[in-house]
Amino acid sequence: MKKKVLIVEDSILMQRVIGDIISSSGDFEVCGYARDIVEGWAKFNKRQPDLVTLDYELPGENGLVLLSKIMNSKPTPVLMLSAHTKDGAELTIRSLEMGAVDFFTKPSGTISIDLYNYKMDLIDKLQIASQARLPEVLEGKVRKKISIFRELYVGIAASTGGVRALNYIIPSFPAKCGLRIIVVQHMPRYFTASLALHMNERASMVVREAEDGDPISDGEVLVAPGGHHIKVDDAGTKVVLSDEPARHGVKPSADILFESMATVYKDAAVGIVLTGMGRDGAAGIKVIKRHGGVVIAQDPDDAIIGGMPQSAINTGVVDYVLPLNLIPDKIFEYVAKKI
Repeated sequence: MKKKVLIVEDSILMQRVIGDIISSSGDFEVCGYARDIVEGWAKFNKRQPDLVTLDYELPGENGLVLLSKIMNSKPTPVLMLSAHTKDGAELTIRSLEMGAVDFFTKPSGTISIDLYNYKMDLIDKLQIASQARLPEVLEGKVRKKISIFRELYVGIAASTGGVRALNYIIPSFPAKCGLRIIVVQHMPRYFTASLALHMNERASMVVREAEDGDPISDGEVLVAPGGHHIKVDDAGTKVVLSDEPARHGVKPSADILFESMATVYKDAAVGIVLTGMGRDGAAGIKVIKRHGGVVIAQDPDDAIIGGMPQSAINTGVVDYVLPLNLIPDKIFEYVAKKI
């Protein structure tokens, strides 16, 4: 049975473009169109869609208002449509925090007739979003006091659904707790900078988008910038950004980060694979394990998209498969473990 999609988009022309692409897939059917929040909310309740595509730029209130209504009444996978700009990135991160599964950037701004050229990319996004679980949004609760007996270097891999997962894990850590964290979240330019800014507002640790040569310091979280791989230098004291080709179609790639961490930090390295589609991180965790490090995967049944953690589990090297809410506790356990 085809899955029903509600298109919320103020441009009639773009409604037609998006509708043509969705209808051509064979897996989806358009169950309605809406041009504003009021119409969108009415049709959402009447048509009961399986999936919603939602533009930000709607007459009157922006699309986040409708997103909030949907998530507070009947959580349903929502794919946001965004302009590829700094302002668009800011709204995108807010929407992902609120519960949107993923986003798709319009290639040429608000009116993107050339969206037809990106037909398969949009359909792929819809396919992924339609598979999403929508678990309860968790709030990270920071521990004020922990015993620190060792320093750990933590690499985190995340993709679809990663914003919500990271916004739970990172705020769970105190400012100075023996952790140095590097995050690979699959996002394009601008979006990773907005992600870092948003997490920094919530976290006790300092969170920022990484620049080439940044020091790796206790109490700091470095987020790989979209379009660049990130690794640690041979001394393990700073990060290096590289422009080498994408791996498994993603850039940044967690595999590249994990492999560099393993050889430098050995048993002080921790690799964590969170929600997302694909297999990024699976090769890298094998290297971490081979050098004596610790590997954690989010329970696929707990993830918004279980593909990445399941691929990690399939390697046979994962030490712990945990729901999101137990991952910080496991990290604290190793920080407080006497050696």
